[in-house]
Amino acid sequence: MRAALLLILFVCSLPVCFVRPFYGILMWTIVAFLNPQSYVWGRNAFPWALAVAVSTIAGLIVFDRNWLPRLISREVALICLLWLWFTTTTLISTASPEFLHHATETWLKWELVSKILLMTLVTMAVVRTAGQLRILMLVICGCFGLFLLKSLPFVIATGGQDRLYGPSESMIADNNDFGLALVMTLPMYFFLAQAESRLWIKRGLGFLGVISVPAIFFTYSRGALVGLVAVLLFMLWRSRHRLLLVPVIIVGIVAFTFAPNAWHERMSFTTGKVLDLSAQSRLNAWTFCWRLALEHPVTGGGFATFTRSLFARYSPNAVDVHNSHSIYFGVLAEHGFPGLLLFCLLIASCFLTARRVILEARAIDDDVAILYARMLCCSIMGFLVCGAFLSRAYFDYYFALVAAVVILRRVCESDWAAMEGAGMQGEETSEDAGEVGMIRPEMS
Repeated sequence: MRAALLLILFVCSLPVCFVRPFYGILMWTIVAFLNPQSYVWGRNAFPWALAVAVSTIAGLIVFDRNWLPRLISREVALICLLWLWFTTTTLISTASPEFLHHATETWLKWELVSKILLMTLVTMAVVRTAGQLRILMLVICGCFGLFLLKSLPFVIATGGQDRLYGPSESMIADNNDFGLALVMTLPMYFFLAQAESRLWIKRGLGFLGVISVPAIFFTYSRGALVGLVAVLLFMLWRSRHRLLLVPVIIVGIVAFTFAPNAWHERMSFTTGKVLDLSAQSRLNAWTFCWRLALEHPVTGGGFATFTRSLFARYSPNAVDVHNSHSIYFGVLAEHGFPGLLLFCLLIASCFLTARRVILEARAIDDDVAILYARMLCCSIMGFLVCGAFLSRAYFDYYFALVAAVVILRRVCESDWAAMEGAGMQGEETSEDAGEVGMIRPEMS
C-alpha cells in the first residue's frame, strides 16, 4: 500500500517536473538525498531518478530558451574538463590488459558519475533566482532534518550504543557516509538560520543544527568526528555571530562526556601501541593508490580500480582489499595526477568564487549573500576534511554545493546590476529582484 501510494504521487508529479523544471530539481534532490523509495517494497522496479531527470531536462529545453548562458562559468568549464578526463581514463583503462578485468565495473561507475555531473549542470541551468536557491537549500536541509528527527529517539533509547546509518542502497547508507553528509549539512543549519526572517524556520534550523552534533558522534565515524571539529573551527573563524555556536559546542561536550565506552574505543586509532585494523587498512589503501599512480601517472587505473589482483601487485598487504579511504588518493589512483589536479582546481575555484561574492557583497552591505557564501565554504570544507578519510570523491551532495556556488554568484551579480541600474540599492527593483531577495529573503 505504501509503495503504491508513493508511486502514484511520484508519477503524478512527473508532468509538473516537465512544466516546472525547478520542481524537478527539488524532486531530484529528494530522491537523491531522502531516498524515499528505499522505504517501500519493490523500490528497484521503477526508475525513480531517471524519470525525474528526463522530465526535468525535457522541460528545461522546451520551456526555457535562455538556459545555456547560465552555464557560462569557470566551475562549469572545470566540470566539463573533469568529465572529459573521466571519459578518457575510462576508455584507456578498459582497453588496457592490466585493467581490463574490471572494465564492466569501470563503465558502470562512469555512468553513475556522469549522471551526477549532468544533473549538476542541469541544476545550474534551471535555478534562476536566489529565491529558488533558498528553497533548494531548505529542501536539502529538510531531507537531512528528517533523518535527524528519526535518529534522535534511537540515540536516546540506545544510549548511543548502536551506530546510525543512512537509508539503504543510497550514497549515505554507510555510517561513515552518513556522518559526512551530516557534517556538510551542519553549517547550512547555522547560516540559513541567520539568513531567515521567519521565526519558525529560524528556530527549526537552529534545533536541527544542535541535534546534528550527537547524530554525527553516534555514526561512530572517526572521519566525521575530525570533520566536525574542523567545520566548527572554520565556522568560528568565518562567522560574526560566534555566540550562536555555543549551544552546538555545549551539546558536543555533553555527547563526548556521556558517550559509551564503545564510542571512545572506536575513536581511538590505536590498540595499545599499534594502529588498529581500520587505520592500518587506510594506510594500506593509500599506499596502493600512490604506487599505482606512480606507475600510471597520467590516466591511473580508471574507475573501480580497487581489485584484488591489483592490490596483490601494488599494496603492502594484498589480503586487505578496500576502496581508497580518501577522496584525494581515490581520484589519484583512478584518474592519475591530471585528474587529481582538475579535481582540486574545481575545489579551489569554488572557494575563489565564494570569496569574490563575499567581497562584493560587503561593498553593498548584502549580509544574506555573505551568509550564503560562508555557508557553502564551510560545507565544502566539511567534505574536504571528512573526505580525506572516506571514498566519496563523486559524492552528489558535494556537486550540489558546487552548483549552489555557481548559482549564488550568478544571481548576486544579476540582482546587484539590476539595483544599480535602477538606482535603488538595497531595494527590490523588479519581480525577479523581489523573488531573489539575497538582501531580503523573506520576500521570496
